[in-house]
Amino acid sequence: MKKRRKASPRKSRGPVRYGLEAAVLCVLLMTAAYVGSVNRPAPSVSTPQKQTETVKEKAPAPSAQKKTASATGQGSTAGKSSAADKERAAAVSAQNYRLVRVSDGDSFELRDEKNKSVKVRLYGVDAPESKQRFGKESREHLRELLEGKTLRLKTLYKDNYKRSVAIVYLCSNNVIDERSVNQRQVQAGMAWVYDYFCTSDICKTWKVEEAMARKQNLGLWKDKKPTPPWQWRRSQSRR
Repeated sequence: MKKRRKASPRKSRGPVRYGLEAAVLCVLLMTAAYVGSVNRPAPSVSTPQKQTETVKEKAPAPSAQKKTASATGQGSTAGKSSAADKERAAAVSAQNYRLVRVSDGDSFELRDEKNKSVKVRLYGVDAPESKQRFGKESREHLRELLEGKTLRLKTLYKDNYKRSVAIVYLCSNNVIDERSVNQRQVQAGMAWVYDYFCTSDICKTWKVEEAMARKQNLGLWKDKKPTPPWQWRRSQSRR
């Protein structure tokens, strides 16, 4: 019998060959990953950011908005005050008056440029009577407002005592004060707004100022419950 040849053992792959194959595989994978990243479209997240930045650039700065608003407000206020001055000057008589004497906090006598006497009653307000509490203070406050001043009248009507019921203004160098004497008496807490007779639009402003004087305890409002003159007169007539 012939002897069988012993099968020669298969040669095993050496470590060097395995290392080369692994390196080639890594290179292929990295190449494929690079190609995929290059062809991938850019993310869309940057678009909203650009839009936001564009909007911010177009929007004016807050300081600029404030300056514009303040400039507009000043312009409108100046226009209103100028119009109010013209309207007041047109309504007020051009005749100048001087004080002769003060009867109480809402009544007095004036003399015009021709030395003619005029009795005046302040429109829309009612001051304490002379015998009432704060009657003297109200009269003195009115005297200090009028004495030595040039006065202008906006006469509305004549009352039963033939007095000129008027809104009275201080005047200096032909410039009429924006606050009337009527208003000043109310602001100082020296008179009430006479609701029954005060029917013009300005009375709404005077009512607000009366409330402010009351809140600050000015003049007659130092008393918690001062008696209005119209109620005091009614109580005196019953005696």
